[in-house]
Amino acid sequence: MDLSILDFGPAEDVVAFMSEADSSGYRRFWLGEHHSPWQCPNPLLLGALLAATSEGIRIGSGGVCLDYRSPYQVAEDARLIELMVPGRFDFGVTRGLPLAPELRDAMLDGRPTDTLRSHDEKLSDLHGFLTGRLPAGHSLAPRLLNAPGPPMWVLGTSAEPARWAGCHGTGFCFSLHHAPADRDGPAVVGEYRRAFVPSPEFPQPAVIVVVSIASGPAIGQAPAHEPGVVKPVIHGPVAECAAKLPEIARRFAVDEIMILLRSFGEMPSETCRTLATQVGLTPRVRGE
Repeated sequence: MDLSILDFGPAEDVVAFMSEADSSGYRRFWLGEHHSPWQCPNPLLLGALLAATSEGIRIGSGGVCLDYRSPYQVAEDARLIELMVPGRFDFGVTRGLPLAPELRDAMLDGRPTDTLRSHDEKLSDLHGFLTGRLPAGHSLAPRLLNAPGPPMWVLGTSAEPARWAGCHGTGFCFSLHHAPADRDGPAVVGEYRRAFVPSPEFPQPAVIVVVSIASGPAIGQAPAHEPGVVKPVIHGPVAECAAKLPEIARRFAVDEIMILLRSFGEMPSETCRTLATQVGLTPRVRGE
């Protein structure tokens, strides 16, 4: 089983965290988009910097919030990353949570939300701009950077984005901690697999399941769920958390789990290293 990291933590800590995940043998290190005083607001910008300095781990966005952004501009940015660090970046995209009114107005530059296009329309445009597979004669095709974009992953927790991802031949990422408690996750993933149409980027279906973990020496002194913090799917000592991951992988029939880590009493990089050892990841040698 492959293990990856999803990071929602402070941007100033990300280099040390990514470096530990890289050397510990994790497959990917993805960055969320959050507009707060301490988190990463632009996973494409920060991700490009990490991809240029990492060794063998794949960097990615987990994900870009498309409802706040222009599909064309996002695709241009992603294509530029792929040009500069080819084969090292994953482009994950999601809708984005509702914003506070003042932040929404700032992000949308005063445009009323009822004038914005639907998410599916923007998603389809983004996919076309990213892959270059646009209708014949599309006016913007000649203006795209002369480089293919990175592979696209759709992040979602319901059947609709799962089917969209399948029909367009993208990867699909299902987040357990974002899904409603009664959501049948394996059924959602099944919708993606049934709808899947092979593409140049993904000849076979590709699924990642995200699992939030709360762990560390001080887990007993910290609440399992705090206001404004992602609720953990698994919590407890690292060894106990690691032992539960294969069952989740079996239930979803996947060979990769992505961890969103909350660490109590030690740095996330330390828990990251301990978890890798418990799962049996092979450390990555510099230069590989």
